[in-house]
Amino acid sequence: MLDEIRERCELLINNRKAIAKGFSFEKELMSIVAAMIFTGAGREADVEKLKECKKILAKHTGLFSKFRKYVDLVLESRMALSEDPERYIEDLVDTYNKLRKSKMKENDFTIIAAMLLCDLGKTDKTDEVMERYAEIIKRMKKEHPFLTDTTDSSYVMLLAISERDIESIISDMEECIGYLNETCKTKAGADAIQGMGEVLALEGGDIKAKCDRVDKIFGLFKEKKAGFSGDREFVSLGALADIDAEEETLVDQIMEAAEILKGDKGFADNSVDKSRRLMYAATVVADCYRESSEADDNTLISSTLGILKDQETAAVISAMIQMLPSVLGAFINSETGTDSVSLSTDSVDGAGSTSISANSAGTNV
Repeated sequence: MLDEIRERCELLINNRKAIAKGFSFEKELMSIVAAMIFTGAGREADVEKLKECKKILAKHTGLFSKFRKYVDLVLESRMALSEDPERYIEDLVDTYNKLRKSKMKENDFTIIAAMLLCDLGKTDKTDEVMERYAEIIKRMKKEHPFLTDTTDSSYVMLLAISERDIESIISDMEECIGYLNETCKTKAGADAIQGMGEVLALEGGDIKAKCDRVDKIFGLFKEKKAGFSGDREFVSLGALADIDAEEETLVDQIMEAAEILKGDKGFADNSVDKSRRLMYAATVVADCYRESSEADDNTLISSTLGILKDQETAAVISAMIQMLPSVLGAFINSETGTDSVSLSTDSVDGAGSTSISANSAGTNV
């Protein structure tokens, strides 16, 4: 496994370098996010195609559009990986406008929510999904009025798309929040713990067992003085809840992956802090385990959930979506039993590249 982790870290580093060089005026964080999108697809970053997609994005959006502010490089990366970049952005803008009519605010989180609907092949069910979204948000605000805000929207969109019973979703969330706070006494922020509840509610199952595992992994990072935060990055540990490996093995592998990443200036201490670098490393490790597993399990849309709950890094979710395409396919099929999600895998310089084709969306990714 360590060889696979090292190769994936090196691909991420090389992709970041290529994108940072080709888009020198972009924020460094966005170069990392874009690199993660290509790395998750097992692809080398195609800078020339990214530049072509920038022109396509400009053609379909206004100069002062939200699409061309913070998340533009993320959008261009997703477009570059699609078979038809122009159609991808057309579908995305159309879905975004539908969400705006449903009274979602005009911000980066709404763009990411639209991307989720497009990437998961649910654009034809936008109205139905939005009804569920509104109900889940309403229930969350009732339970946690001071914690629930716009930053929860991407998680809630995934929950709404999942078509899990809303009562079960709320019950699982509350069980997770209560158990981590009262039984595990997890030293994480209240907002981060609510985020973990949202993450683990995506699949349900034995919530307490998953909480125990997450708490143990978090505790091991503390014991090893790794510098893993109990704040924004804590939620990313949900990606490890169902991985078939010992907790200490996972922590050691994540720390080793973080050291590999640290060798690149884009991931060094003067660029990112220890906790965020560990989060990126956890994403790499989770993805490697998913690819090496022969089981058709429905692991927690793993890297999707390395989300940081702050405006600066809202776009990270779109990078995570690409990290586990086969799991996304299993997730949709297991929940709905209706959508046809075909998966194809090609070899690109030794790395597996998986694409989703969801025929309900009419968009290939």
